Amino acid sequence: MPRGVLLWILALPCAALLSSCALGTQRFGRPIDASRIGAIEIGTSTKADVLREFGPPTAYAALPVVPPDPAEALAENILAAVEADNRVFVYEYREDHENFFTVILFTRFRRQVLSDRLMVFFDASDVVRYVAYAKETPSDTSE
Repeated sequence: MPRGVLLWILALPCAALLSSCALGTQRFGRPIDASRIGAIEIGTSTKADVLREFGPPTAYAALPVVPPDPAEALAENILAAVEADNRVFVYEYREDHENFFTVILFTRFRRQVLSDRLMVFFDASDVVRYVAYAKETPSDTSE
């Protein structure tokens, strides 16, 4: 048997032993049930209704209110920042899909991040003013 063929016969099992691969999905947060978003009525539902329907949000946010007159900006911005506290509930569900393949010194890595996000905006009376929803994850999460 020629020496080159023998080297290939020995090299292939060694390369197979030095290779690896992995597939995985990590999930963060609770999946958002889009069918329940219809229960939130703009102008009628309150923070309590949203909390009852979706539970505690992933994050709270407040949007700054900018007054039209720059001379009153400092005093009104401070007041608006205090009044606007927790005016937006943010619900987020995220899936990180990762896979990699390694053979000796070659590595192929791929990562795909998909997220669903529900944002519920409230007025100063804690009544829902606006609802925004974006979905990226596949409907089937039984992987």
